[in-house]
Amino acid sequence: MSGDADAAFRLGYRRAFGPDRGSAQDWRRAAQWWKQAAGGGHVRAAFFLGTCYDDGKGVRRNTALAMRLYRQAADQGHDAAQYNYGFGLREGDGVRKNLQLAVRYFALAARLGHDYAQRDLGYSYHEGEGIRRNFQLAVKWYRLAAEQGDAKAQFNLALCYKHGEGVPVNQRRAAEWFLKAAAQSHLMSQVNLGYAYKDGLGVPRNLRQAKRWFRRAARHDAEARIQLKSLVKLRK
Repeated sequence: MSGDADAAFRLGYRRAFGPDRGSAQDWRRAAQWWKQAAGGGHVRAAFFLGTCYDDGKGVRRNTALAMRLYRQAADQGHDAAQYNYGFGLREGDGVRKNLQLAVRYFALAARLGHDYAQRDLGYSYHEGEGIRRNFQLAVKWYRLAAEQGDAKAQFNLALCYKHGEGVPVNQRRAAEWFLKAAAQSHLMSQVNLGYAYKDGLGVPRNLRQAKRWFRRAARHDAEARIQLKSLVKLRK
């Protein structure tokens, strides 16, 4: 990679993320600089240019070109590009669907510490998508992502503890992980935490806390509204 490519990348980055960022013109110019840098072998430029084509920022949206750019950066070790390319492979978005190859790219990014990749690799093991089902490895990768604060991974790990998938059933640990995800507004974690307090699963039975979590979920979830209504009736 030449110094010119690095300079072009930095100019594009300033256009996109500098103090005057946000206009369509900024993104158009950013994409132009990143295209120049990516042509010179700049890994991050290839990734950021891929996001431009993926989201239609500064360029006409083109998911096939986005995937080619993600692949270019992914094969040079860029973790977010590895995840994005794996996601495209899993969904068949801009590239032919290939679950086995998706898992391979998730694994590359997951080993570099990418939390979304860790979570989705865990999901692949849990569901047996593109790889042999293995609940223990699902738990391993869910936990790594959950410990980085990923709410979906926290929820998935809680379900594993609740149902005894890959770990012994442990309602207390399930409730702990539901709480972490619920505190980040994860809807189904709020619902599950409401049930945990209502039924005394892993936490002391506490109808006040059950109502609190059902109420937080009720705006977006019919089941939570039903449970909240039933608890209100109990108090009458």
